[in-house]
Amino acid sequence: MLKVIIAEDDPSMRLVLRRVLDGISGTGVIGEAENGQQLVQMVEELQPDVVFIDVDMPEMSGVEAAREIFDIDPKIFIIFATAYDNYTHEAFEVYAFDYLIKPFKLERIKQTMERIIELKGEMDKAGFVERPKTQPAGEKRESENLKLMISSNDKCTLINVHDIVLITRSDRKTVIHTVQGSFTTYETLKQLEERIKSHKLFRCHKSYMINVDMVTEILPWGNRSYLVKLANVKEKAIITLEKLQEFQEKYCL
Repeated sequence: MLKVIIAEDDPSMRLVLRRVLDGISGTGVIGEAENGQQLVQMVEELQPDVVFIDVDMPEMSGVEAAREIFDIDPKIFIIFATAYDNYTHEAFEVYAFDYLIKPFKLERIKQTMERIIELKGEMDKAGFVERPKTQPAGEKRESENLKLMISSNDKCTLINVHDIVLITRSDRKTVIHTVQGSFTTYETLKQLEERIKSHKLFRCHKSYMINVDMVTEILPWGNRSYLVKLANVKEKAIITLEKLQEFQEKYCL
């Protein structure tokens, strides 16, 4: 079941959304927030799959809250539900899945949720794909002998750069997924990107950096974004339309 949080300062609009969502099979509203700050706290505690956000909310705007949410879990589906149509640019800058204008068209909400259920099912079904780690004789992999040193919990961990599959943000920390396992650091993605400087690691999204050698499949995912499947890890990445075009120009024939 998709877990949904509604963030709206108008109780009557929260009721409208709740009634519509309660009527959609496979979804359940697990919380309602009256302001942006409360929404961010609820996301950290309840770990929803989908968040409906009004743009104009007290304490923290919907766009600001969306940025915070993506730092907690970039795979949460964010749907802006608002009376204003002049915030679409800001909304899609934070990778919103959809943008609904009040008064809501109930059929549009149902279609959006059905699409999310379909995408979530595809993501959950996607299995572990292993890719050979061999290379042609005599060819030395880039940065083969370089190691990335990260500090965490009073210890230092050394990671082979060529073993990195994916780097992402989760729970306000950075997680480095490798062929051997996952490692956590408080360094930002930008800091790691500047330190590693490898053309094989591609910044595909604000919250993701991927090893281009490990990409196995790219699927449609929301508005102007795509889901990236990678070898050797179950974790998926998201790539924006602009970054997909750059990826194709740099790495694809």
